[in-house]
Amino acid sequence: MKEDLLDIKLYNIFEDESKDFEKKYQSLKELAMQYQTDYMWLKQRYIWLKYMNIDPNLVHLKENHLLVYEIFDKYSQMLNENDIEYYYSGDILAYLLVGKELERNHHDLDVFINMDDLEKLEDVCMKYGFSFERKMVMCDDCSKRVMLKMYYKDFLDFQITVSMYVREKDSFIQKDYFVNEENDKLVEYRFISPEIFNLSFSNVPHFHNNIRYYAISLEALYLCKGGNSPKDIYDFNIFKDYVDKEKLQVLAEAYKENNSNFIVSADKDGFSDFIFKDKNKVFKYDNL
Repeated sequence: MKEDLLDIKLYNIFEDESKDFEKKYQSLKELAMQYQTDYMWLKQRYIWLKYMNIDPNLVHLKENHLLVYEIFDKYSQMLNENDIEYYYSGDILAYLLVGKELERNHHDLDVFINMDDLEKLEDVCMKYGFSFERKMVMCDDCSKRVMLKMYYKDFLDFQITVSMYVREKDSFIQKDYFVNEENDKLVEYRFISPEIFNLSFSNVPHFHNNIRYYAISLEALYLCKGGNSPKDIYDFNIFKDYVDKEKLQVLAEAYKENNSNFIVSADKDGFSDFIFKDKNKVFKYDNL
């Protein structure tokens, strides 16, 4: 693509150690004329690529964005057509929820899925071109966390990570399954109060390419974006001005008053058999 080729050319000019400043400057002036831009824009573009740790020889942004949109739309279509309850929660919401095009490289989607629908999801995913994998991920505390991962066709560098939840009365409980050092199967219950749920999850749909999808709120995304990595800082600046500050304050206070998490034996959990299904045959090991 034209945009990817421009990134490759300007990046390689700046990175070429065989050229002195004058030769680089002349090459960049010629490149600017070819693409009808200017030297300062090319310089700022190079600085941004370095800041985001993007080598355009390896990462083609426009191709990446087309792939992300394709996977997002296909996955949303699958969930909608099979009445699977879900809420997206990943980085691309920083762009989609405010009507902006993707700008940086993306390599994953994050989505909450109602556990009542997980068996249905596993049954239908292959029809839509998705795999469904259970993975054991080694954590810093030497426990092994169970994660559900999905991949589209043969794009194994792009993963969909499923966060699992159940509804109980007026609450929402996220569940994380893991095996400790003694090989005990356990599950951590993370409670989401009704107030947090109402401020974070909405049944009002959004649309991308005329395909319906559901997502966490901008206020919830704001609280999730607490990292200091270049990509988190960049995403934060994309959507921060669209956040409702009053709702954000209420949501932050609600989290302070939320019930504490607790851990129980997975044997007491109704979904344990599904999560730990065919453990020795199905599980793949990975690093967190």
